[in-house]
Amino acid sequence: MSILRQLLFLLVLAGLGYGGYVGYGKWQESQQNQQAGPAPQRGDGGPATVKTVKAGERTLVRTVEAVGSARAIQTIEIKPQSDGTVVEIAYRPGERVEQGAVLFHLDDDIQKADLAQAHAELVKAEQALERGRTLRQSRVMAAATLEELEAARTAAQAQVSRAERRLADRTIRTPFAGTPGFHNVDTGAQVDADTVLTSLNDLSAVLVEYAVPEQYFALARPGLVANASTAAWPGRTFEATISEISTAIDPVSRSFMVRSRIANDDGALAPGMFMRLNLELATTAAVMVPEEAVTVEGPAAFVFVVGDGKAERRTVKTGGRQPGWVQITDGVKVGEEVVFSGISKVRPGGAVKVVNAEASATGAGAATGATQ
Repeated sequence: MSILRQLLFLLVLAGLGYGGYVGYGKWQESQQNQQAGPAPQRGDGGPATVKTVKAGERTLVRTVEAVGSARAIQTIEIKPQSDGTVVEIAYRPGERVEQGAVLFHLDDDIQKADLAQAHAELVKAEQALERGRTLRQSRVMAAATLEELEAARTAAQAQVSRAERRLADRTIRTPFAGTPGFHNVDTGAQVDADTVLTSLNDLSAVLVEYAVPEQYFALARPGLVANASTAAWPGRTFEATISEISTAIDPVSRSFMVRSRIANDDGALAPGMFMRLNLELATTAAVMVPEEAVTVEGPAAFVFVVGDGKAERRTVKTGGRQPGWVQITDGVKVGEEVVFSGISKVRPGGAVKVVNAEASATGAGAATGATQ
């Protein structure tokens, strides 16, 4: 027998053996299936046991959270009006002072002398003018000469006013009531008009500036109140009332600036404090369901609504949220039974058995939740 025939014979034997192996495997699988019976069908286990809740109205407060830093309602740097030497510091840092209170005294000997000289020149000019008027009545003095004497008296009065102002500038006073900070100079220091002596803050109230997303621009308005807190006073909440709203939207951050005012009668707040704010923008009545009732698949959301013992799958649109609850803006009406437990067992149009269905989404009282 040639080699070629031998190879063909071996290939035929191998093919017959493989075919027999495959056929036996299929026969064995068929026997097992017959013994096991027909495959069970989904849903043959009876109605799915679920818990439902009635969709109801809750008071939804639309809020936005923000952060900012506190600053005084007025703050300035105190500088002298002229050069000189500090001879007295008349305040204690951190103690509130009234408007016009003295903070610093500069040396003023020269200014006092200049004022005395100016007063003497004024007296001299007034006496000369008085004699001139007498002579003018006697027609001894010309009218032009009398006018020169009157001008000299006016110039002397101006010199007195300038001397009084220069003397007053040697005493540095507060332009408004507030709290001065640490003094930057000591007694005996030489200062000039560019020297910052101290700072003055009006802390009867503080301002907090913060950014709000542009989607809330139409809702923000002066008078709205935010709850503010700071790490410096744990557990304490401050009432921050919107006083001003920026009219421009930042094209980069897509937000606008809001300024709120916080009363600070007890001086608890200081400039630079980091503040957290929760701003209430609007209060509306909304249809709410538990978060567990809403299933999200990609961009779509749906719930199961129970009616006549069967579950209907509804596509819904969601809105604001609050802890444990979701607003439904479309797809569910008030009073409809919504499945919130056992959803994994429910099939569209399938039978359901409702247990513990007394809960209601209406709830008691208003609930607050962030909507951003």
